[in-house]
Amino acid sequence: MTTGKRVKEVSEAVATLVIAVAICWCLPFVVLASPNSPGTLLESGNMMSMQEGRSLLQPSLFDYQDVTQGILVYHNPNGALVPSLPLDTQVSMRVSGLNNRVSVKQIFHNNSEFVLNGQYLFPLPNEAAVDSLRLHIGQRIIEGQIHPRAEAKQRFEQAKAEGKRASLVSQERPNMFTTEVANLAPGEQLVVEISYQEAIQYEDGLFRLRFPLVVAPRYIPGNTADNGGDNDRVTSAQVFDAERIVAPIRGADGDNSPELKADIWVDLGEGVETSMVESPYHRIKLNEERGATTVSLANSVPANRDFVLQWRLKQGNSPLAWVFNQRGKTHQNESDVLSQGAGNAIEDSYSLVMVLPPKADNHSQMRLPRELILVIDTSGSMAGDPIVQAKNALLYALNGLTAKDSFNIIEFNSQMSQLSSGSLPATSSNLARARQFVNRLQADGGTEMALALNAALATNHQDVTQAAPHLRQVIFMTDGSVGNEQALFDLIRYQIGDSRLFTVGIGSAPNSHFMQRAAELGRGTFTYIGKVEEVDEKISALLNKIQYPVLTDIQVHFDDGNIPDYWPSPIPDLYQGEPVLVSLKRGQREPKALVITGRQGHKNWQQSLSLMDNLAAIPDQNAGLDLLWARKQIAALELSKNGTNDDRVKQQVTALSLNYHLVSAYTSLVAVDLTPIESNAMGRDAVVRQHLPLGWQPLGILPQTAMASRLDMLLGAISLFIAMLLAASMLKQRRLERASMLALKTKPQV
Repeated sequence: MTTGKRVKEVSEAVATLVIAVAICWCLPFVVLASPNSPGTLLESGNMMSMQEGRSLLQPSLFDYQDVTQGILVYHNPNGALVPSLPLDTQVSMRVSGLNNRVSVKQIFHNNSEFVLNGQYLFPLPNEAAVDSLRLHIGQRIIEGQIHPRAEAKQRFEQAKAEGKRASLVSQERPNMFTTEVANLAPGEQLVVEISYQEAIQYEDGLFRLRFPLVVAPRYIPGNTADNGGDNDRVTSAQVFDAERIVAPIRGADGDNSPELKADIWVDLGEGVETSMVESPYHRIKLNEERGATTVSLANSVPANRDFVLQWRLKQGNSPLAWVFNQRGKTHQNESDVLSQGAGNAIEDSYSLVMVLPPKADNHSQMRLPRELILVIDTSGSMAGDPIVQAKNALLYALNGLTAKDSFNIIEFNSQMSQLSSGSLPATSSNLARARQFVNRLQADGGTEMALALNAALATNHQDVTQAAPHLRQVIFMTDGSVGNEQALFDLIRYQIGDSRLFTVGIGSAPNSHFMQRAAELGRGTFTYIGKVEEVDEKISALLNKIQYPVLTDIQVHFDDGNIPDYWPSPIPDLYQGEPVLVSLKRGQREPKALVITGRQGHKNWQQSLSLMDNLAAIPDQNAGLDLLWARKQIAALELSKNGTNDDRVKQQVTALSLNYHLVSAYTSLVAVDLTPIESNAMGRDAVVRQHLPLGWQPLGILPQTAMASRLDMLLGAISLFIAMLLAASMLKQRRLERASMLALKTKPQV
């Protein structure tokens, strides 16, 4: 009897332990799934909000739902959180042909009783050549100077310690920058103005510019969170600067939440067809005066999606060739001034050349069968509108396949899966199977992009054999929200082979730095889809143009045979409607005629172009062509890093950046006011909380982690169900025992 009782007690103890384990396993997922959970983050453990964590548990004077991008937040002595709002963000652009000069002003006002030291992360176009920083203090303007990154940081910290106003602009990625401001006094307004130069995109007669307004959270592979100290930190063995590229994220948007608003003005100049000016994602208004067209937003907009503007020139003004020239540099440094003073200065000239490729000869170019590899990102950051856009794009691409083609589909998040181990013939049964595969896709998990790239670029898995050669084309659909771009670039460079990689940016704020560079390395193109309604049009245009490139093996040289100093190098394949856009540097004694050669199908193609063409029709607004050339060269140098030449690349990029006054990975702009502030108030550090990009799921909707969360939730639910059965069995057994005991007690004694 004693032994049986002991066994029963042990069984009850084991059952209780199983119940406790099941509850502990499932409870975190219940918390993560709660929309009001403050600890829920997109792809938790990888997209971390810095300088939060423990502070979320402290009392506050306002709800975190009220915090938006650009708000400066600090802790006062009693632990409460107090916001300080920037008054405005103003962007002005001046377009001249293919050049765009942009000024970004961010205006802050300190309405607290403390001196604020703030840091905020903001986006710019990945081709932006940032060369100017101005600190506006009342009527005074402090010009920023370029220095090596460590030296600029030291100057900023010294000014900060001495109570002087200062600003520091640093590059974290080519499309991601950090601005730090020091000693913003109570009641004071501070304006940080950043200027950059970029080239306008041109395709099929359509000019297009894009200005990003929000930094999307980045997936950090190998991420670990250090929660042991006063400040949470994001660290990763694979992304050394993880903490600097992850911004604090605000929670779900509330109806009454204050927002950081942006105002944008664009001067398009003369010759624009006003009926063809369009912004697909924002409402705009036009103003035409004396033949010049200016565009502005109809109203201030929330900074939660990219601004895109496109236009056409009036009929007859579309270029066959365009040449922009500039003599000398935009920023003169000390060595330039000394050389000019000595009378021996020989200024270099810079040119931006655009030549439209020849029209494709459809009769001489037979459509070759192709092996189309469709890759889709199904990570947590794609939840909501992005995954809908990507799935529609996949289905549209499948509809364009013919019986001569073969295909495969690869989806990735924390893991990678394929429709088939090898490419399949485009038969009706295989296409039906593929559509079922696409319809089942859901967004969840991390963004382990290397797994998908390895599978997509592998060339040993083509199972379809045909007499005619296949064009192997990879269409990669993603928002590009990763932090390990350089490692992925290396992977593409080493494995691209004869494949062509075409990237399709999905969502309201894709990582254009990764998307464009990956396409360049893959000798393909980058397409941006910002809303579902654009899927059919843009995927159709992409599939039509990649059937066969118009020009391949493109080379550029002077008419005397010498090779100019030009970028990009090598020039990627060109497709119908896309121009040759070359930025080059030349000396005064070098020829002024350029020869462009390539292969058009099986024939050689050549065109000569005078570098002095069209100069009379081009206004003298081309300052900044040297910046475009230097920025292209810096990008090429950074892509050439392979682990053994990193120090040499760093030295070359640093020297180039200092010479042309450009912000880069190794140089920063710093502006310091020599006059200390007149305030005895205590100082406080500030951080910035950003919007999620428009269409992203609010934090806390799903446990979108870097693990297989759906499997864990299923196992947890099964364990909880088993535990509940055990608990019910124990309760039933106890009721039976009580009934037996009661029956024994009530049994009449004989």
